[in-house]
Amino acid sequence: MAGSRLFLGPLDQVHVEVGRVPGASVFPVLSEVLGGARHGVPRRWRDAVGSSLPPAADTLRPLFGPGSGWIPDLLTLTGDVRATDMRSVLTELREADGRSLAAEVALHHGDAVPRGWQRVLDDPAGFLGTYLDVVQAAWRQLEPLWVRADALLGKETERVGSAVVSRNLDGVLTGLSPRIGYADGALELPSCGVERFELGGRRLVLIPVVCGTAPSLYSLDRDDVVWFGYPLPGAGRLGPPEVSAPCKDDLVQLLGPVRAGVLRSVQPPATVSELARLLNMGASTITYHCEQLKAAGLLQRERYGREVRQRLTGRGAALVDLLSRPAA
Repeated sequence: MAGSRLFLGPLDQVHVEVGRVPGASVFPVLSEVLGGARHGVPRRWRDAVGSSLPPAADTLRPLFGPGSGWIPDLLTLTGDVRATDMRSVLTELREADGRSLAAEVALHHGDAVPRGWQRVLDDPAGFLGTYLDVVQAAWRQLEPLWVRADALLGKETERVGSAVVSRNLDGVLTGLSPRIGYADGALELPSCGVERFELGGRRLVLIPVVCGTAPSLYSLDRDDVVWFGYPLPGAGRLGPPEVSAPCKDDLVQLLGPVRAGVLRSVQPPATVSELARLLNMGASTITYHCEQLKAAGLLQRERYGREVRQRLTGRGAALVDLLSRPAA
């Protein structure tokens, strides 16, 4: 396998994490829909997303076309490799400084800025607004798929963690992706120039990608981490995104389906395990959303003997009641 190589050093000294990064599963679909890239995204998923994008998405096609190469982590939706909630990814994109993005583009390309990137320099705020609209439209189609993948993501985290503990990380790296090879203590990357990279003291973050059987996503130039996207084992069995009529549930529209489900399922109070069974999701995911609802003052924890149960606050009960009433 010809290409660049990332030398990891002794595997027992490598700090490995599995990142549940929803943006890394959205970007490959956009890359295929808008630029024809090949990440192995099933056609049914491409079609679902492609039919949902706003007309302004056409202005982004040059960024994803053949030879587009480098794209900032902000736009690949992987700026924070510990962002497990797409809301935080969208917030980062919404609050991004267009001038900083333009400066990053200008610095990378120098005096030879490709035509597709010129719009970023001419109207950075307008570009980011369009990009945000496109990402939100894609996420509305793919969110149910991401939710259904929760159990598989949990199993993958356990698989990698077990390999690290048993010192069998080389087995994970060998079968990571059809586009990433592993041999002689180095990851081999065939799709970029022939260069040598060192992991150094950086973290190695492995990011399972739900939407794609052969994703080609990675970042080698950050100071804190090196990350790779690879196909989530078993994701092909999840089926296509669910296409449904526009949501009429005000609570779901405000909080999203998971948090709305949590608030409606804690009457009477429930443990995290009970909520996970009711909502068919992993306990870690439910715990995360409960913490966010608690921070918003909508949920509180109470101890019942040896159990800790989640219950609505007065504010949370009022919100559920208000947004569950029939429209006047």
